[in-house]
Amino acid sequence: MTGDGTDGHSSAGIRVLVVDDHPSVRRALTEALADEDDLPVVGECDDGSQVVAAATRLRPDVVFMDLSMPVMDGLTATAALCASQAGARVIVLTGEGPKSRPAAAGAGAHALVPKGTRLDALLRCLRTVAAGGTDCPYCL
Repeated sequence: MTGDGTDGHSSAGIRVLVVDDHPSVRRALTEALADEDDLPVVGECDDGSQVVAAATRLRPDVVFMDLSMPVMDGLTATAALCASQAGARVIVLTGEGPKSRPAAAGAGAHALVPKGTRLDALLRCLRTVAAGGTDCPYCL
């Protein structure tokens, strides 16, 4: 688990925590978000079992959560996060397609986004979820 050196209390923009077991996916998403002034990545986790502690410490507005990870998968981690933090907002990223929508919604996720989604659609979804909206094609 890594952080950006902040104390977890900045209110600038939409604070994002990236959770994925593949370093290249985390890096690509973090670099894409770095180009957006209002989307600071406050930390990364390489496993779902790290999410609750990281979210408590870093206080992200939105968590990008990989669906399939070893040790603790994204749905279990999402449910644990939502149980510990009532206001948690989670976007589940998946390579498995829309068949996981019911399970993601049941775990408390706010959106299910295919990993191949174009960046502009992903950013629109992130901003919609952060604002409490549900009017994007990926929102649950």
